[in-house]
Amino acid sequence: MKPKAYSYIRFSSPEQAKGDSQRRQREAAENYCKEHGLELANTREYRFFDSGRSAYTGEHIDDSGELARFLTHVDSGTILAGSYLLVESLDRLSRDKVMVALSQFTDLLRKGIRIVTLSDKRVYSEDSPSIAMELIISITVMMRAHEESATKGKRVSAAWQNKRNLAREKKVPLGNACPAWLVLENGAYKPNDIRVNVIHKIFEMTIQGYGQTAVSKRLNEDGIPVFGTVGEKRRNMSGAWGTSSVSKILNNRSLLGEYQPMHIVDGVRCNDGEVVTGFYPPVIEEDIFLQAKAARSQRQTSGATKQTKNFNCWQGLARCRVCGDAMHLVNKGKPPKGYVYLQCFGTKKGICKNGIIRIEHAELVFKEVLAKVDSMSLVHGRSAEIRKNLEVAEGRLVGVMRKLDQATEAQTAFPSKAGGKLLHDLEQEHEDISTKRDELRQQLASTHVISKEDFFQKLDLVTYEGRAAANSLLKRLRIVVLFKRHSPKNFRCWVLDKSNEEITEEIDQMLFGILYKDGVLTVQALDNDVFGRQIEQGEITSEEVNRDYEGGIDGQWFGSAFGKTK
Repeated sequence: MKPKAYSYIRFSSPEQAKGDSQRRQREAAENYCKEHGLELANTREYRFFDSGRSAYTGEHIDDSGELARFLTHVDSGTILAGSYLLVESLDRLSRDKVMVALSQFTDLLRKGIRIVTLSDKRVYSEDSPSIAMELIISITVMMRAHEESATKGKRVSAAWQNKRNLAREKKVPLGNACPAWLVLENGAYKPNDIRVNVIHKIFEMTIQGYGQTAVSKRLNEDGIPVFGTVGEKRRNMSGAWGTSSVSKILNNRSLLGEYQPMHIVDGVRCNDGEVVTGFYPPVIEEDIFLQAKAARSQRQTSGATKQTKNFNCWQGLARCRVCGDAMHLVNKGKPPKGYVYLQCFGTKKGICKNGIIRIEHAELVFKEVLAKVDSMSLVHGRSAEIRKNLEVAEGRLVGVMRKLDQATEAQTAFPSKAGGKLLHDLEQEHEDISTKRDELRQQLASTHVISKEDFFQKLDLVTYEGRAAANSLLKRLRIVVLFKRHSPKNFRCWVLDKSNEEITEEIDQMLFGILYKDGVLTVQALDNDVFGRQIEQGEITSEEVNRDYEGGIDGQWFGSAFGKTK
């Protein structure tokens, strides 16, 4: 019975894959087996081939590497002692530090594996009479391989460091290594208009309330090819948009013209100094970038992950008054036997006694809530502009806060005059943006329409975009609505303002209450805890609520922007 031989082939760069490396190494293994009477294992299970894995960084022996799989077969006894491992040269096995490489090499020998280097036909084995000389030769080869890789790494690193320095100091282009929506022409980066239009579409849909899944689906339906460099295409073989590819676009500040130099520290990519502004041609306005960021943040805060054709306007706003769980849409079938309802998760599991609420009844409440808060931006042109500027201001405030935290941490650890000045400047910027944000909030609150009926006529709760915008506004105002059902046609709501984090008592957060009974929606002001206690205990009748609702408090619409009720 012929001894078994196993071929291990490795190359580390994509360029080598295009060449003859794999065929050359495979052919050398076949020829060696013919010449020395060995049986070359040729089934898929026993072909060991690492493409694009570095032996210098040890990628080929991690859990997903083929050499690691070979070692596992040796340890389990599937590959027997006395078998041959054929490699082109020892540097295919390792370019690691000598002691690490030698340990891997001698470990294989101790387990009875004979290692053959095909380039010089040398056989290394534990029982060889000249094992001492062979180890000396192997150490020499390993030293040379490691030094070559280290020298090459230093040269590449130095070349990139020089490029980064020129990019920072003189804004010299980095060559073809640029964002996917740019091309290098005549020594300068220029936008690819087709891809820039796609980027604008992604941001527009995100601001309108579409999630990353919905955006990627629309792009694929429209037949728009995904962006990507050669390396990115290798990772995304489908050629289709996904949530990750959309997310990379939405989070990429290179769209604003920024370039963040990077370098490797202990095998991890880290920022190399400050961002270089104005390095790339900007293809998106910062206001648009921040608006999209605010829209995504609101979706993440509310746990919104699923998009439907008809946007659920209660998404992230409705909660169960009994158990406190979020309420979601549940489809019980088509009318007249079935309807769409709001239902809490506890009721669905049978651990909460709260009932389900018909969605068309709940949406009457939604309109009423909008009528009682600062929602004029949904129907008024000037307010829409104010709301846009407010989102931008809030986005900038988040960015400054993050920088302020980092600067404070750095100054505490390593105090310096430059660090102190940076802290001062960031604190001043934070104060300025906060002042601007407060001014915009006041402007938004002062924008009114004449009547409630006028507001409802102008309000868009039909289109996906209109419903998403209304939902987004209430989330931004930190509104929460609690539902409690008493019968199929009778439920109550508590409308809470969660914008003040310091308030813990629900009664102090209440804006107003809503009673839906027998098809009639009535509203009561909540200037104290009396109404909340009365509706909770069922002490108020529909007639009493209607009377209070018609009269109001001092003839006013309970804090709304519509003026007198009569």
